Amino acid sequence: MGGLLQKLSLAFLLATEATSTPISSAKNQVLGPRAGLNILKTTTTDTQTIDWIALDSQGTIASAPPLPPKRSNGTAPTVELMAADAELGPPGTVPIARVNVNNQATTSRGTKQLPPSNLSAQKQKSKRQYSGNHWYVTSDQGVANIGGSATFSLFAPFVQSDGDFSLLQTAVTKQNVPIPNDPSTSGGQTLEAGWINYPDQVSSPHLFTYFTTCNYQCSGDNQGGWNTDQTGWVQVNNKYYPGAVFTPHSIDGGAQYEIQLEYQLYQGNWWLYVIDTWIGYYPASLFSANETDASVTLAAGSDVIYYYGEIYNSEAAETTTDMGSGEFASAGSGKAAYIHNMVYQDSASAYHDYTAGFGDSDVARYTHDAHASSGTNWGSYVYLGGPGAGGVIGG
Repeated sequence: MGGLLQKLSLAFLLATEATSTPISSAKNQVLGPRAGLNILKTTTTDTQTIDWIALDSQGTIASAPPLPPKRSNGTAPTVELMAADAELGPPGTVPIARVNVNNQATTSRGTKQLPPSNLSAQKQKSKRQYSGNHWYVTSDQGVANIGGSATFSLFAPFVQSDGDFSLLQTAVTKQNVPIPNDPSTSGGQTLEAGWINYPDQVSSPHLFTYFTTCNYQCSGDNQGGWNTDQTGWVQVNNKYYPGAVFTPHSIDGGAQYEIQLEYQLYQGNWWLYVIDTWIGYYPASLFSANETDASVTLAAGSDVIYYYGEIYNSEAAETTTDMGSGEFASAGSGKAAYIHNMVYQDSASAYHDYTAGFGDSDVARYTHDAHASSGTNWGSYVYLGGPGAGGVIGG
């Protein structure tokens, strides 16, 4: 699995080939609408411009899986579209968020990648140059699966620069897939989802998705990228969507909020569950479209599942960006960020505790405290996080 785990993403995550004149939302400059959308209404929130499209304009909508077991007994946040003053689209429409201009114009914008198996391998840069580095508290379990589920804490981590990101996420992956147009090499395919603070993408912390069909070596429509920035994702729900902003956030030493996320391969589609409902899906055919044997692709299922925290460093110096609350894992309940009830689903649709160990890129900045099959109502869980360089939470 080394090819996938060690390669940086070359995907610059372009949302569209359109060169529309940017328009202003309340806090962000955004591109014009993605090409090809059947837009019936456009609205703005405090953080985004949203195009409302006819649900059936995306083609025949697949049937969703049965609802999975509820794994969160905590307090769920409220999505921005459910705020009292939110303007919604007409009945029968679903939201597609426009792309932030800053995320298109910034040459150092964050690239996506999976954590390396050997965490020391990422420390190869000069101590004077850390731009482009990723830092992790990470874990992966090699097991045949059709998805997995976990509940993620909802802090609003400090980021040093708008070009940095801080996230907690899951990823379902397929290793050693032949790379299109280069059959002599192989790499990975991924579906990813989680909670991220990445101001160049959306000005407030938000739900995100990401996919790559080609080991992060391509981007664009039906190939790979973030959220709904390109075609590939099919939006079904009218309130939760990739890029959606949720509030309130967890408070260090105070109220805690959390969100349950699950990917599941069901009847030829990779569905995403958020809080209490299936919100949309990636057709599995995206992953087999350029391959001669669909059985070796993510279209047929995953062979490695991940749960982890990640920091992207866009500056030359080591970043002070926080992971989670900024507290080290040892701070524990009510203070440190967490992922709990981590499970995977086997090909017979049975759920199993996730039992892989965790590792840290740099224990001076980000740490973990993991408990597999704990015997508590949190099942397999991990506390994780830290304050980044300098050791100061929030800066």
